[in-house]
Amino acid sequence: MTVHANPLRWFRLSLVLAVFCVVLGAAGGVAADEIQYPSKDFAKLDTFEAVAVEDADKLFNKKDYPGAYAAYKAYSIEFAQGRALPYVLLRMGRCLHLAGKRNTAIKAYQDVVDYFPNDVAYAAGAMYYIGQCHMQNGNDDKALSVWAKMVKDKDYVGQANSGSALIALADAMQKRGDHGEAAEYQWRTAVTFRKSNQNAAREAVGEVVYHYAVRSPNHQTLSEFYEQVGSFHHQQRKVESAEESQNYWQHVLGVVLGAKLEDAKRVQVCQYWDAQMGDRFADNDALRVAWFNTRLGHDKDAAAWAKRMNEQFMRVPTTVDRVKKWLSYFGPSEKARDAFYEKHGKPLVKSLDTKEQMSLVRHLRHPYRMHKQASEVLTAISTNGMSDEMIRDYAWNVADYQGEDAFLRAVAKMKDSDAAARARFDWYYSKSHRNGEMQQKALAEVPVLSKSPDHSQAIVWNHAQLMEWQGEFEQAIKLYRSANRQPHSTWAVIDCYIKMKQYPKAVQLCKELESIGGGTASQACLRAADIYKTAGDKGKEVQQLQLVLRRYPKSSQSSEAHRRLESYGVKLIGGESKAEE
Repeated sequence: MTVHANPLRWFRLSLVLAVFCVVLGAAGGVAADEIQYPSKDFAKLDTFEAVAVEDADKLFNKKDYPGAYAAYKAYSIEFAQGRALPYVLLRMGRCLHLAGKRNTAIKAYQDVVDYFPNDVAYAAGAMYYIGQCHMQNGNDDKALSVWAKMVKDKDYVGQANSGSALIALADAMQKRGDHGEAAEYQWRTAVTFRKSNQNAAREAVGEVVYHYAVRSPNHQTLSEFYEQVGSFHHQQRKVESAEESQNYWQHVLGVVLGAKLEDAKRVQVCQYWDAQMGDRFADNDALRVAWFNTRLGHDKDAAAWAKRMNEQFMRVPTTVDRVKKWLSYFGPSEKARDAFYEKHGKPLVKSLDTKEQMSLVRHLRHPYRMHKQASEVLTAISTNGMSDEMIRDYAWNVADYQGEDAFLRAVAKMKDSDAAARARFDWYYSKSHRNGEMQQKALAEVPVLSKSPDHSQAIVWNHAQLMEWQGEFEQAIKLYRSANRQPHSTWAVIDCYIKMKQYPKAVQLCKELESIGGGTASQACLRAADIYKTAGDKGKEVQQLQLVLRRYPKSSQSSEAHRRLESYGVKLIGGESKAEE
């Protein structure tokens, strides 16, 4: 069952930040996503008019705003009745705006709104830019006032820039604590940009749902929104009425149950939605459980909740798959989950076949950590008739509860002696890190496995690690090279040489890795510096760190080299470093 807290809060903030990055970017001369003159309209211009517009646009695109303004101005004089005049007047405002003359730009934009209000793309764009100028001038209230007028126009609200305005307005209302008005703007965003800007619409849907589900519960209003926006999910589609939509109720109750609320507020919200939902959709387990949990949120009657849960489960004949599915409905309540399993799951165990029993063991262990119950199922399992693969799986599980001896007894029942040796090798290896006894037990299986065509090559890397952990570095090096997992094999060999204090050989291998190029090169270059440090040769370490800076200035290894050189008191000059005398 999907549970939602205050929906996508982080994403809303990121979108708002993006809006204001655009605002601030424009103040610095960035003309991103400019409104263009459509090619189909351009084709209708006469030759001289088209040349005038084209020449002005070229200057604008080169960010020669004074030159572009003069060219657009010339057009407005020569072609006072020209088809492109609304566009040209908007561009004149943009030239002034991007040149930092915002107050004059506001007047130019206002001309577009006043004289060409029905040229929607340009008039809506002008209103957006007027708000942007006010925002850059520090007049937030004026900016929001202009944008509010813009988005309330049924034609203007469909233009691209209105999406940014809606987000900014909603955020401002949220900050002022006017959540109702914020929800209105988010509603417009969700409906208007459901297809053209799905990220913004999805974020807005989440905010509207949270407002009318949690902050100010209102089933009727939320139902209208659901039907108008076309579901609460990613894809817009024709939906049934909210009242009869199981998806609607599942989503709303999920938001309610996931909300972080004070107890009094939670009681109020849960009581409201309990009454709205009522006793229906009997065949939908997940939805019914959500309703039970909503009722529990206000009546606090755990015994009645448990009774409802049991009755719902018993509506359908009990199967192990149904038991596994229902384990997820108890959330963090381990006590309730354990009691449910004891009543409905445990009696099934003996009637299951071996595969079903092992599947149940895995399900109990992960994700529910019901180890006591998993151990009980394992005890009931018979290995008779199991394949070697199933015995291996059984042995690994039983080892976690009954230890090494139980593991070995199970593996001894495997028919293929090589496969049994591999099972023992892998299990001991998994326990071998910093455990010399387990390392020795894993190595004891190698003589058999090294002669097996099915396993000899597969164990080479792990064999190499075991030898390294045992301090048998020469043998480990041979095995790493035999494994030939590049560049990992060479890195492992370098580690062995360092442990053997054969630093020149380790450095030489770093140079060989560096010749590979890519990300490996910068890593190898810095690793050589690490080796010099381990060897106690600070002079060569500093030289190597300087080399990292010169060769890989944009890498993360360069940042590390820079940090270390500074800590050593090394002067950094033009990307290179020189040690202080």
